[in-house]
Amino acid sequence: MGLYYHLSGEEKEFAKKKSLFCLIIYDIISNKRRLRLAKLLEGFGMRVQRSCFEVDLEKASSSYQLLLGARQNSYDAKQEDNNIIYVGSLEETVRLNGVRDQ
Repeated sequence: MGLYYHLSGEEKEFAKKKSLFCLIIYDIISNKRRLRLAKLLEGFGMRVQRSCFEVDLEKASSSYQLLLGARQNSYDAKQEDNNIIYVGSLEETVRLNGVRDQ
């Protein structure tokens, strides 16, 4: 028997954990700020490249707000830093695997 045994199809969809899939990519000049952000992100998800993390968060959690705050604190426009968070739902995420020919 499943977790949603007595629920209708609509109720099952509503009851599912709502999560956000975030891809965080950054280019930060300062070693100190870059290391601080990387250590924080390691607690949230998996590093997939040197400056790229995959993170799965619940929509209603304070973790997402903490992540946005950390992103803002690590950013310095004067240093020409970049940091981007791509957000999608885990149910809709499509992973592209491959090699790009130059």
